[in-house]
Amino acid sequence: MIVHNLQVRIRRPPARACDVELTEGERPALTNGSFLARALWLAVDPFRCASDILTGGFPRPGDVVPARGVGEVIDSRHDVFGVGSLVVLDCGLQQLCVSEGHHAWLLHPGQTPASTALGVLGAPGMAAYFGLLHLARLRPAETVLVSAAANAAGAMAGQIAQLKGARAIGMAGTYEKCDWVTRHARLSGCINYAAENLEARLRQLAPHGVDIYFDNVGGELLDRVVTSGILARGARIVQNSVTPAQPEALLARAGYAPGSLQVLSMDLHHYEHRRSEFLRDAIAWYGAGRIATKDHVVEGLVNAPAHLLLVMQGGNFGRPLVRL
Repeated sequence: MIVHNLQVRIRRPPARACDVELTEGERPALTNGSFLARALWLAVDPFRCASDILTGGFPRPGDVVPARGVGEVIDSRHDVFGVGSLVVLDCGLQQLCVSEGHHAWLLHPGQTPASTALGVLGAPGMAAYFGLLHLARLRPAETVLVSAAANAAGAMAGQIAQLKGARAIGMAGTYEKCDWVTRHARLSGCINYAAENLEARLRQLAPHGVDIYFDNVGGELLDRVVTSGILARGARIVQNSVTPAQPEALLARAGYAPGSLQVLSMDLHHYEHRRSEFLRDAIAWYGAGRIATKDHVVEGLVNAPAHLLLVMQGGNFGRPLVRL
């Protein structure tokens, strides 16, 4: 029986590994209608340190670092989640967590290994699926540009585009990542934006322009893509897991007429009721070997603070996870 609860808590807005700290708390107590889970896998998502998309609030010093996880129920007073169940839930970076079942669901048998429920078969994959197919309304033969193409959402977006008869071009920060994007994820091309002339490579790989930009990073890279002039008339920019931009000034500066481009913000909450639709298609693709995935795993919560910092600096290669 686990008596204490190892946790990673925020000391101040994270910018360095020492801005979060390992602490040891008490075993959480159950109330009626809740269950206790032991974390097996935890996802590392730095953007949730700035704004928790599930609660709508902002984590404060002393809070456990927000994180989605896969856990095993070890005690329960809940009608649905019984002892022994494997559950995907909002756990935080900690060994034990209590949930009343909100934003939680049973692990699907097709989510094997369980870590896929935090990556291509979880929220990142689901954002790519609905962001491309329903928000941007991807059409065959279109050209899709994807940033962070070696990460879970980016890789999934590029692969879905290819599966649906479009042409996908990735962007990543190293040649190693670009090699994986073209060799394993099988995108049509990949640009190392840190080492190559981005504008020249965009013109080379997308001579007729880009119809959809699936944006996972925002910031300077978004500015460079927009000002390159590569976006075709009627193009859609899907912003995923980034602070929604106010693009009017940027678009005007780049010479785009008002209304000539759409900027769409991906909000996964709007698609939660359609999770089974995503899982049906994504599990079939993954099981048939048509979806590649890359994880960046560290062992144990003791390594989570350094892993969080690495991800904030863009040094991860694949979906950043902690295995407990």
